[in-house]
Amino acid sequence: MKKFYLFISMIIMTSVSHAQWMYSIDFDSPWSENSHIIIDTVSNQNNIWQIGVPNKAIFNSAYSLTHAIITDTVNSYPINDTSSFIIKHIRPGQLGGNESLLLDFWFKFNSDTLTDYGKIEASIDNGNSWINLLTEDVTYFLQWMEPKPVLSGTTNGWQHFSLQLNMLTYMLGYSDTLLYKFTFISDSIQTNKDGWMLDDFQLNDWWEGIENNSSNEMVSIFPNPSKGLLNLPFADLNTNNDIKIINNTGHIIFETSNFKNQLIDLTHLENGIYYLKISNENSTSINKLIICK
Repeated sequence: MKKFYLFISMIIMTSVSHAQWMYSIDFDSPWSENSHIIIDTVSNQNNIWQIGVPNKAIFNSAYSLTHAIITDTVNSYPINDTSSFIIKHIRPGQLGGNESLLLDFWFKFNSDTLTDYGKIEASIDNGNSWINLLTEDVTYFLQWMEPKPVLSGTTNGWQHFSLQLNMLTYMLGYSDTLLYKFTFISDSIQTNKDGWMLDDFQLNDWWEGIENNSSNEMVSIFPNPSKGLLNLPFADLNTNNDIKIINNTGHIIFETSNFKNQLIDLTHLENGIYYLKISNENSTSINKLIICK
């Protein structure tokens, strides 16, 4: 049986160290359910979310193995219902450097289009406030790794949800616990449809740490955040500098050598967080750079 697992992998690359912390939840391990899934049946005694074997007309099997989380494993969803479950994403602690945060899972939807729908929210303050990931994605510069989903109507088989949220915690501050809330809402018309089913969650954290001998005094960067045109007033204008731009997976996506100018054009980059690494024979500087157009 596939188990709930947690691991850290360390990969050392030039000047930047990488740490990955990943949770996998497939709903076939009781430990993962008890530790990280919250189905509130106290404030909502009629909460329709269940973990089990799907046994409906359309929802008749999980994405992998036997179990999934579903709006009732047997019955159609009821009218005038609002039911939620929460996934707790416990994080290993702030390691420093650039951060990448990924929410990834598979889902099926079968509902009355637009009137019955799903909602996904995130909280960094233990549920005191919530951010709608589908309607506030532009506000927090969230990056869709798959096409942005429509959580209503009927999907054509299993759909893949994958969203990077690193800008969310950069803008609001680090939190050692993230909550993801999944809510299904129905209106007053009975349609006898299956609802919403989800499976195989991946909750990933990446960090890119800066080497100890880096120096941020050799250059200042402005504006930052930037639309892509950067001024780089070097402390020593007579020194040749090598410049590298590193993305949030550790890949070098831009580099140039013998750079002496004060202006660099990065308007071709997408919105997000990057590293600007500048090095010469005397020193190395790595600075966090935000592209926000």
